[in-house]
Amino acid sequence: MQTQRTLGRNGVLVAHGYGLKLYVERGHLIVHHGIGRDRETHRFSRVDQLKRLIVIGHTGFVTLEALRWLNDTGAAFAQIGRDGELITLSAPARHHEAKLRRAQVLAADNDAGRIATVGLLRAKLEAQAVLMGRLAYLRPLVRVKDAKPITVADAIRGWSTALTPDLTFTRMRAIESSAGRLYWQTWARVTPRFDRSWATKVPEHWHTAGPRTSHIDRKRARKASTPVHAILNYTYAILEIEASIAAHTIGFDPSLGIMHADRRYRGSLAADLMEPARPAADTLVLNLLETRELSRRDIHETREGVCRIGPALARQLALLAPDLRSAVAPHAETLAAALLRDPSTATPLTRRKHREAVGASARGPT
Repeated sequence: MQTQRTLGRNGVLVAHGYGLKLYVERGHLIVHHGIGRDRETHRFSRVDQLKRLIVIGHTGFVTLEALRWLNDTGAAFAQIGRDGELITLSAPARHHEAKLRRAQVLAADNDAGRIATVGLLRAKLEAQAVLMGRLAYLRPLVRVKDAKPITVADAIRGWSTALTPDLTFTRMRAIESSAGRLYWQTWARVTPRFDRSWATKVPEHWHTAGPRTSHIDRKRARKASTPVHAILNYTYAILEIEASIAAHTIGFDPSLGIMHADRRYRGSLAADLMEPARPAADTLVLNLLETRELSRRDIHETREGVCRIGPALARQLALLAPDLRSAVAPHAETLAAALLRDPSTATPLTRRKHREAVGASARGPT
């Protein structure tokens, strides 16, 4: 077992296995993880470019000193369950911007909030339409309200055009839901590839993505009953991390939503920011499905019938964090500008600009 200092793309380290250990020794962060003979020890100094430490596992320990080390260096710490549930997130210190926070609270009941919501949902639907163009071979034409048959992409663009700021939030969500039905009905026909030695042995319903809601829990999609949706759920967990961090960095409160109702179990504003970035996550999953044959080590089924992904595939998905960060960050910045009604804040309050704007002392860039 060798001490390493290897990182994924853009400073992402994925720790996994049983008996994980995260602690500080002589000013260095030590990350001990892995399974069996594949256990590794990573050692990082404060000048190393560690930006995300994502833990996949449930056994081991993290010291308070390690959490302080991560906070001091501006690195985010997240733990994700095998089912794609975000268990804990420690994001870099956020900016406390009273003006933006006040605008966020009021946005659920004013014109600025409705305008911002239209922008987020239109961005989502336009990106979904592009992806539906790529999947047009699965469902060439559909009828919307018995009109002339059109492509799924054009139908979704039509719903996007119907979104206007004079609508209520409830009506906006209804329009988005109508587009979503066409979108997921097409996704249901996506066919993953399996290793040849295993393809004839997997359950029949695994050979297509199937409906977004599972037979196990028809109200929520968390308990996936097919491999495709298990992979999507895990990718959305990574996206949730990046959306929460983006909200913290700009100065939002991730828990106070605009179009998503506030819930104790989620960050509702993070969920708002995820919406326009979800098609980017879907595209990354589609790319993976087109280039990777799923094996026994990638997917397994619980006694309840829930699909879970294996450690190797989970690590590969976690390393998509930089791509998802790039997908969600512009929408967080645009939302801040829209709520403040100030186009000059199109990229508001990055750490450097924040120091220049208010003359406050701040830590170095993350």
